[in-house]
Amino acid sequence: TVLSVLAERWQLQFGRFIPRGSMSVVIRCRLIDGRPAVLKVSPDRTRLSNEAAALERWATVHTPAVLAVDESVGALLLEAIEPGIALAESPIYPRLESVAELLTSLHSTGAPHPSYPPLAHRVAYLFDSGTRPYTRHPELVEVVPPELYERGRELATRLADDVSPTALLHGDLTPRNILDGGSQRGLVAIDPAPCLGDDLAFDAIDLLLWQADDVDVIAPRAEQLAPTIDVDARRLLDWCTAFAGMVALELAEAPESPRQRIEAAVTLANRAPTR
Repeated sequence: TVLSVLAERWQLQFGRFIPRGSMSVVIRCRLIDGRPAVLKVSPDRTRLSNEAAALERWATVHTPAVLAVDESVGALLLEAIEPGIALAESPIYPRLESVAELLTSLHSTGAPHPSYPPLAHRVAYLFDSGTRPYTRHPELVEVVPPELYERGRELATRLADDVSPTALLHGDLTPRNILDGGSQRGLVAIDPAPCLGDDLAFDAIDLLLWQADDVDVIAPRAEQLAPTIDVDARRLLDWCTAFAGMVALELAEAPESPRQRIEAAVTLANRAPTR
């Protein structure tokens, strides 16, 4: 099997599987010298190759080091992040100073490359794929009407069109893709979907909307974060407004989501301009 071949080639001792969705197999392992590592194997070799290249371009402690890559089988070996608890599993909202440090570090150290898609393409992909909950649960149109979702798409498209491709963005900086790196490293970003743009505000969206039980907490978060990452607070909030409908749809599909968070996201989504 692919795993046995990789274990022999890279001299790995496998540990437990890490649940990371349906597309990839992710396994904790140890190198021959005892260091902990993580092996990721994916059938989407293009995405995995882009992920590996982006991680190598970020010269920062806020991303894991790439130890080995085999694009022919879609395998990526990374250093393990300790303690490595995903932000999504933490009940505590992170300090904004930690969020700012992560965002500015990614923005300032990532080397852009023309092989990555522009932010506008990433936005289009997210809004196209983000409609899947409607297919799985048609009743969700009562929670997030499709016309409200499309207002968000239109706003996001306008914002993305006003961006120059001068920096490497993470592209999928959700709380699930941010790990606790301990006191020395702070927050660590994993699983990028790299794209090109100069707008840190895009990578901040999910962090600002996360655990927002009241719509009135989102604007103050944006106003506090904006000066620390050198972004206009109004633009930061506009990006959050654009994606609020999509976030509400995702929350509504998950049975354990607190109702007040869904309502907060829907309320913010309704602030998107109408035609």
